[in-house]
Amino acid sequence: MRRIAGIAVLFGGLLLGATASAAAVSDCRNAIAPQRCEIARQGMLSCSDLPPEQQRACQQEYTPPLNCRRSRDSRRCDSLVAAQQSCDRFSGAERRQCIRARLTPPDCSRAADQARCRRQVEADNACAESFGNERRRCVKGRYGY
Repeated sequence: MRRIAGIAVLFGGLLLGATASAAAVSDCRNAIAPQRCEIARQGMLSCSDLPPEQQRACQQEYTPPLNCRRSRDSRRCDSLVAAQQSCDRFSGAERRQCIRARLTPPDCSRAADQARCRRQVEADNACAESFGNERRRCVKGRYGY
């Protein structure tokens, strides 16, 4: 009986901790690292309507890095940061659509095979609302690997 009560207290604490962490992400003013908290909040807002198995892949795509100088395509990284800020009034699919509309296209001018780069960009745009394995299958089907 005591063991069951202990487990119930443990799960209750975990649930309260999850609720507190969700509330903490929504209010980044009191965070230890407010800039990192704000970036995580933006990624979570962009992917809040997706099922849990797709949220991580979505957040990797829509969460801007802390510093765009180290990014492979810094122009696109900067535009993601600006798009996240300008689309702050939306969440979920509306937010992702708003962000994609404001993003600069990837820079294919420095690619070894510019035609291949353009085909990849077209496939990525066509599969924009799928994430993870589903997205890989979609791009592969459109790109023709």
